Amino acid sequence: MIPNIKTILSALILTVAASGPLAAQQSQSTTSYSATAIHAAPGQPETTGIVIKSGENMRLEYEQNGQKIVQILLPEQGLMYILEPTSQSYFELRGQAVPDTIGAGSATPCDDQSGLAMCKRVGNDTVSGISVERWLMASNPQTKPLSILWDPTRRQALRQDYPDGSSMAMRFKSMQTLNGRAAEHWSIETKSPGRDPLVGGWWFDPELRVVVREELPGGEVRRLENIIVGAVDPVAFTVPQGWQKRDSAAIAPPQPSPAPASE
Repeated sequence: MIPNIKTILSALILTVAASGPLAAQQSQSTTSYSATAIHAAPGQPETTGIVIKSGENMRLEYEQNGQKIVQILLPEQGLMYILEPTSQSYFELRGQAVPDTIGAGSATPCDDQSGLAMCKRVGNDTVSGISVERWLMASNPQTKPLSILWDPTRRQALRQDYPDGSSMAMRFKSMQTLNGRAAEHWSIETKSPGRDPLVGGWWFDPELRVVVREELPGGEVRRLENIIVGAVDPVAFTVPQGWQKRDSAAIAPPQPSPAPASE
């Protein structure tokens, strides 16, 4: 069974690894750009890849087990190609077409959340002078819900309060320059009962609507460098002529090494 393209996209985008604030990196912008995506984790070698984006379309280039892999993601068509340049062959995965907001991450904290007994908006709040939405989520109707302060503009949870007393809070610090571009600098602080707080950082490019750097409390760092803004040749999102199409029924989509999993 071919997986849903939206699920694949969430798991595979180099700069939006699956469980941290970098999920907001899925760009809301229609601006075209290319960049080097870098992932570094304590005790692990640094890994890199290339991300090219134009509208909702995205091209990812990276190495896996010493082999170059290219992924072309066309979410509006519900389509993904996995190219193997060495053998000049490719796989084609088709699934459900997704809205054009897929490049922007989830529209609400409930998106892509299955098995929830409750997920509802209950009001409004303010974080760092920004108007946010308050949501409650629970997997069991008998348990105390998780409270989320959701920024619909950045499509990011700016605060999460868990039933056990743990929390994650983001606060705007200042505008800074990264890669020669203006970026919002946000702090990240996580707290757990009986433990010292952990801190990290998050840098958001307001023009590209993309996270250009993330420093997670555990020491993991994901960042974009060598950002080039400008038109992208449409050929970047096509399969080269003459390449052999292979059967995709028996394969699992490869996991890009630069992405440990985003928030």
